[in-house]
Amino acid sequence: MVNRNELAVILAKVIAGRGSIDVTCYGNAMYPFLRDGNVSTFVRVREEDLQIGDVCLFESKEGQLLLYRIIDLDDEQQPAVYTFRGDTCDRPELPIPFSHIIGKLKAVHRDGRVLYTNHWRSRLIEAAVLQIPYWSKISRWIANRRYDQTSAI
Repeated sequence: MVNRNELAVILAKVIAGRGSIDVTCYGNAMYPFLRDGNVSTFVRVREEDLQIGDVCLFESKEGQLLLYRIIDLDDEQQPAVYTFRGDTCDRPELPIPFSHIIGKLKAVHRDGRVLYTNHWRSRLIEAAVLQIPYWSKISRWIANRRYDQTSAI
């Protein structure tokens, strides 16, 4: 068993005390919803409020901090376990219990604007990710092209 990531413990305590935290995110795993360098606001969440499609900050079984979307919820197990996958990823992470979830994404700050997760654009991306076959491959291809173009400058 991997020891708890110290940063995960700190983030969880800040969210528990303040109710939210802003974190800069890196990588293309949630493209186009989240882009490399976006600031994201995470809030405290209760287990009964989580549902498939929610984006959460969590600690994987390997001790990594990840920001992925819930794609499956198995509440027949005790405790219930959640399966996450990045929007551009082919394979899901190993299922984790609620105790590994640090916070739920509330908003993304990009280009001086704020995009809330309950906005229609956010819901449209969520529906595409969960319903359109090969979405992860298409969005990964776009994200990689975008990265290749910006890195060539």
